[in-house]
Amino acid sequence: MSKYDPLLQTLLAKETSSWRVHFDQIEKILGMPLPASARKYPAWWSNDATTHSHSRAWLRAGWKTGQVDLPGEAVTFRKAANAASTPGSDPQIQDQPSLYLAAIPHSIMVVLKRRAAANGTSAEREAITLLEKAVGKNHRFSQANSIRAMTPAGQDFDLASLVRKEREKR
Repeated sequence: MSKYDPLLQTLLAKETSSWRVHFDQIEKILGMPLPASARKYPAWWSNDATTHSHSRAWLRAGWKTGQVDLPGEAVTFRKAANAASTPGSDPQIQDQPSLYLAAIPHSIMVVLKRRAAANGTSAEREAITLLEKAVGKNHRFSQANSIRAMTPAGQDFDLASLVRKEREKR
C-alpha cells in the first residue's frame, strides 16, 4: 500500500470532473505533511507515473493535475478524458500492486498500447490480463521479468506469443 493511497481513494470517490484543493487539505487526507519539494517545485505535481510514486495515486484514480499554484499552495485535479479505462478505476486492479510499465521494453509497450486501444482499456490492464492468462496471478511479476529478459531491443513482438513460448519451455 502506498502512502498516497488515501489520495487515490479520495479521488475515486469524487463525482465531479474537477477538484481545486489546497495542500493542507491533501495533507489531512494523507495524514502526513507533503514533502518540501511539493511546495517548491511545480514538477512535483507533474503527471509522471514512471518516476513519481505520488503521481501514480492520482493517475491510477483517473485524474491529472493542472493549475499548480505554489504561492497559494493549491492544485487543480481534473478527471482524465479516458478515466473509465484507467487502472485505478478498475476494481480488480485497485487492490493489486501497480505494474511498472516503465521497465517494459518499448517494443512490448507498442503491442500493449495497440491492444489497449483496440479493447478500450489501458496498457497496464492489457499487460495484467495477458500475464494472468499465461501464468496466473501468483506468478505475474516473475513472468514479466522473463518476458523483459527475452525481448531483443528494437524488435516488435506479440506479448502473448512471448508468454506462450516461455510457458512451453517449462
